Amino acid sequence: RVVLVSPATLLATLKTVHHVWRQEQRNRHAEEIARRAARLYDKLVGFVTDLEQAQSALQRAEVDLQRAFRKLSSGRGNLLAQAESLRDLGVEPSKQLPAVDPADEVVDPPQSSPG
Repeated sequence: RVVLVSPATLLATLKTVHHVWRQEQRNRHAEEIARRAARLYDKLVGFVTDLEQAQSALQRAEVDLQRAFRKLSSGRGNLLAQAESLRDLGVEPSKQLPAVDPADEVVDPPQSSPG
């Protein structure tokens, strides 16, 4: 397009063109911001999903740890009792078992926050 302007309207026309260009640039920036926001949101969803999976894995590991400590020191025939009964039969090991308190060894599972 070609627009003819006179010296009297030149400044007003230049200001108008400048304003239109700035508005166009803002629109392009808004579109880019919207694209980046969508990508950021998608990344956040992936991050939260990974955190939830890690939390589940830690909770399963905590259950497994408790089960292992029960086998070690609880109930009839636990491993510590069996090892100590061997000493009662005259076995003389070169090392001493440390005192194991399962309550000290097991960590409380993380609490999930609402929301």
